[in-house]
Amino acid sequence: MSNDVRKEPVAQRKQYFYQHTKQVAAEFCETTPIHGISHLIGRNKLLVERIWWILLFVLSLYFCLIYMYSIVEKWLDNPIIVSFDRDHSSIYSVPFPAVTICPETKVKASVLNVSHTFQLVRSGKLNESMDGERVRKLLALLQLCEHDLYDRSETATEDNDMLKLLRKMAIPSFEIFQSCFWKGHPVECLDVFKTSLTEKGFCYSFNTIANNDLLRNEELDPSYAFNSEKRASHWNLDFGYQTGVGINAFPHRVITGGYLGSLAVSLLVNKSDVDYFCGNSFQGFKVILHMPNEHPQLMHQFFRIPLNKELIVTVVPHVTSIGPRAQQYRPEQRHCFNSRERHLRFFQIYTQKNCEIECLTNYTLKLCGCVRFWMPRSPGAPICALRDSPCCRKALSLVHKLQAKAEEAEDSDLPKQFCNCLPTCNNIEYHWQVSQAAWDWQNDRLVAVSPVLENKPTLFRSNETK
Repeated sequence: MSNDVRKEPVAQRKQYFYQHTKQVAAEFCETTPIHGISHLIGRNKLLVERIWWILLFVLSLYFCLIYMYSIVEKWLDNPIIVSFDRDHSSIYSVPFPAVTICPETKVKASVLNVSHTFQLVRSGKLNESMDGERVRKLLALLQLCEHDLYDRSETATEDNDMLKLLRKMAIPSFEIFQSCFWKGHPVECLDVFKTSLTEKGFCYSFNTIANNDLLRNEELDPSYAFNSEKRASHWNLDFGYQTGVGINAFPHRVITGGYLGSLAVSLLVNKSDVDYFCGNSFQGFKVILHMPNEHPQLMHQFFRIPLNKELIVTVVPHVTSIGPRAQQYRPEQRHCFNSRERHLRFFQIYTQKNCEIECLTNYTLKLCGCVRFWMPRSPGAPICALRDSPCCRKALSLVHKLQAKAEEAEDSDLPKQFCNCLPTCNNIEYHWQVSQAAWDWQNDRLVAVSPVLENKPTLFRSNETK
């Protein structure tokens, strides 16, 4: 009897708790602003109606969870957001772009008449046994041409001294530069423009850092030299300029835009050296603007300087930087590398273009057994001869195709197995606009160049001498 008395209050408490909970739930469902809840447990609802609303609620919850999962998955795959910085940065913190100028005329006519020599070789009137030096010069120069001008069946001897040969044939810089102005003041062109090596032969670069700061000399063949710059760099892509270096820092920078923050160059082409055989109908110069710590590549974006024209190039730097919180993620998550984060064999400084050059070099060596004359190479790596040009073009095409597949195959391991040349987290892109006008240089008695008004301009002039 005593056990029944004790059980009765427990049962009553359970019954009271159940009814109270049911009442609270019903009141919540009737008054809640959540859509559809009032149809689940509300009073005077048919069983079929409740089941219907329960099914709708379950489906809504299912799709909601799927949407939440997709958001989480997207965040895990790409947790970095690119946004515009509302704070303006001083132009003083950004280096002036490196300017690489490549003449379309590759050799003086007095050194080698390309058209005449090529016709003699093709007709069998000239071969290496008759004039080996002249034929070797032609074979070296044909590697700079826009089109294939040599049959694969013809003998094309390999020449590891090709760089010396091309350098010897190149038009001297003092015959190309007439005058140079930096920040409105005349400067010696040969002091500011240094010889640099590109896929179009020897060019001339302004504001490019030296080999000792850009390349790993211990990994390179002793005969390879990217440029002739000797000044030490005071700038780092991730941290900017060193403190205390002032306005004389290298790479150069400017305080303001306009004429007082510009580079002005007058260029010359000797009419007797113009030869349309190796290229196309255009004669003049090709120019590329790039970061000071990048190897210039004219296969990328460039603009032309025609003869007897004055060009004003307005340059606007676009700076991308990474925040401290984003640095905590792995490179695969933030989809970028810092300039010292990924090791390159030939370059001390990582940039996407430097990485792509090294990748192309390695792939060309693997496919063809040699590298192009302009590519960084390890000691003993052979230089491709003219007969290897089809293989080199094939290597370039395959690299582009594999890069495209790597971009499309987001979930595959192809990017890691291939180049994995991600952009740099801190990056500068120099966007330019070009305006030009006819230059009657024969009637121009003034040495000074005309002023320019836009931000960070670069002015070029070219003329054809008799």
